[in-house]
Amino acid sequence: MLTMKSLNIFFILLFSVSCSTGIEPSRKQNNYDLKADIDLFLSTNDSDTEVKILKRLKDQKVSNAAVKNLLRQRARPVEGKRGLLTGLKFNTQGKEYSYAMYHPEKGNTPLPLVIVLHGMGGSGDNTATKWAKRLNNEFIVVCPSYPMGAWWSRPAEDMVLALLDHTRTQYNVDDNRIFLAGLSNGAIGVYTIGMFYPDRFAGLIPIAGSITPRFMNFLINLRNTPIYMIQGAHDPIFPIQLSRRVNKILSDMRYPVVYREHDKKGMAHGGHFLPENEIPDLLEWIKKQKRSLNPSRVRMTRENNHLGAIHWARLNKGKNLASLELPGPESPKPNNRNGKIATLFVERKGKNLFEVMGENIVEYDLFFNTDTVDFDKTLTITTQKIQNQNNKLVAGEKKISYQNKIKKDLSVLLYGYKRFRDTHRLYDARVNILLETTLVQSLP
Repeated sequence: MLTMKSLNIFFILLFSVSCSTGIEPSRKQNNYDLKADIDLFLSTNDSDTEVKILKRLKDQKVSNAAVKNLLRQRARPVEGKRGLLTGLKFNTQGKEYSYAMYHPEKGNTPLPLVIVLHGMGGSGDNTATKWAKRLNNEFIVVCPSYPMGAWWSRPAEDMVLALLDHTRTQYNVDDNRIFLAGLSNGAIGVYTIGMFYPDRFAGLIPIAGSITPRFMNFLINLRNTPIYMIQGAHDPIFPIQLSRRVNKILSDMRYPVVYREHDKKGMAHGGHFLPENEIPDLLEWIKKQKRSLNPSRVRMTRENNHLGAIHWARLNKGKNLASLELPGPESPKPNNRNGKIATLFVERKGKNLFEVMGENIVEYDLFFNTDTVDFDKTLTITTQKIQNQNNKLVAGEKKISYQNKIKKDLSVLLYGYKRFRDTHRLYDARVNILLETTLVQSLP
């Protein structure tokens, strides 16, 4: 039974606790503005500022999930003018380029985008008019202009990718339905740009053009990117054998390819044109395509000028790699170098098991998110070097390159988003593999 003295002590203690809780740090209002810090990180070019922001995020114990949620909620751009727009200008890397575009008059939902590269003697203005009609005015159509249509050159490649990103900031583009099309010289650009950046596109459409056998090595990169080829059998500029060879390579690898060969002859250049009766089937194909996200298999070949990522794998360094760059109006004497081609094959065998095979690779990265790994369990990455023995490719010894748990890293997430500005490409962690130092254990 409680005495009066006990009750008095009890109330005194209760009063003391109630007073102390009013000043607990946990009850203090947190005025940290996460959105402001994220906006600043994405807008700054100052590395010191980036580091300071990352430290603040860590100090505030901000989760990757919270940042992802904020990134996905970032406002879409206020759309610009609609209809057919010609004589447009934009700047990239200190240079001004012309382009034309078409945007449907109606519709507020994200729209698919088709970038069309003209041939020699063409321009973005006359190309946009034709392709807007061909696509039934249902797509955003963007048509850049480049001297001689030399889309295979590195400055032209950079310009096309910059214009793609520029359009995404100006209009409500469906990021999973972006296509690259081109005729003649433009078709060469479709191949060279599309093969090195296949994860940017839902499909590639080369028309009346092809690539030389040397560049066919990079068709391997198109495992997860559909391609629709249209070629004339009587094309006097691009021999039909080249397109047939491309189709055979892709078909033999069981890649998603549609090959349309016509026997029509035009007034000016024989079979070197796009027959209008091919448009309905092409349009139906475009409507069915959607970009592949987080595929279980990634295959890539790289030379030294195009080291980089495809989906969630990135080749950073190769051994004695060639530098293959074709000349163009803005790069008449590119720095070419003979050498090897690097190959990187990656497969997700299970939630936490990844197998890598490669030739002439020195360093690569793999990127992970909650869709591809369980962060509470051990991750295992194995590597096999592909070896050439008597002109025959043979898989070498399989070794463990990494075996440990991984932690989510906000810097991986934010730098990745800053590079691609793509909410469908958000990775929480990265594992770097330097083959000469990280192969630690052979497998039976």
